[in-house]
Amino acid sequence: MSKKCVLLEKNNNVAVVTLNRPDNANTINLDLVKDLYSAFKDCHHDENVRAVIFTGNGSMFSGGGDLQSFLAEKDNLGPLITDMTTYFHLAVTLMHRMEKPIVVAINGTAAGGGLSLALSGDIIISSDNAKFSAAYTAAGLSPDGSMTYIMPRLIGLKKTKELMISNRRFSADEALNMGLIDQVVKDEELQNIAMETAVNLSHGATKAYGAVKTLLADSFSSTLESHLEQEARSLNIRAQGHDGKEGVKAFIEKRKPNFKGY
Repeated sequence: MSKKCVLLEKNNNVAVVTLNRPDNANTINLDLVKDLYSAFKDCHHDENVRAVIFTGNGSMFSGGGDLQSFLAEKDNLGPLITDMTTYFHLAVTLMHRMEKPIVVAINGTAAGGGLSLALSGDIIISSDNAKFSAAYTAAGLSPDGSMTYIMPRLIGLKKTKELMISNRRFSADEALNMGLIDQVVKDEELQNIAMETAVNLSHGATKAYGAVKTLLADSFSSTLESHLEQEARSLNIRAQGHDGKEGVKAFIEKRKPNFKGY
């Protein structure tokens, strides 16, 4: 039986998704993207999961695409890339669209497709040892995995272009300062802080988190008037759900709400 390229563990209401090719820098091949899609699909559909941690096994988060697999399939490269991007992009879409918040724990280098994955989470926490690089054009390739979608929305078009064309490596502190990530912590504290963050989120209003993710994603393609209408519809739905009613009641009664995730 082949080793899983992505591990999925669940503890109470928190799922942990781990890239598991440590001997290959957690690089992305067809088996990994299939496993990744399966893991996030499981998290998406499991109502008991209310927050997700996404990290890598070993000393790197992900070195990006497995170029050795490209070379090995050089006579069949077109179909391979089609298969890889299909599953890769299904996984990324689930990360962006699922209601459950995703806490990314960047445990080392995140480059190329690995950076695309890291930026697809909601709360991004990095080890102080981590390094980052867009990487694609250094191999004569163009980005995928939503990198050209999400990066300019986070740091602007001009800065994104500089990073993608130069392919320079940059530190966790620089990533934090430019707004790519949310927090930098000591390497030995990373997993504990990620878990603490995810546990706190798992006690929150899951449907409200999902509504925030949807509203923010849609805001870039909406007019003001259509977006105001979407906000009104979303607020109406959330106010009538259990967590909306409980949140309002708890606020009035000056107590901590007991959210159920619906």
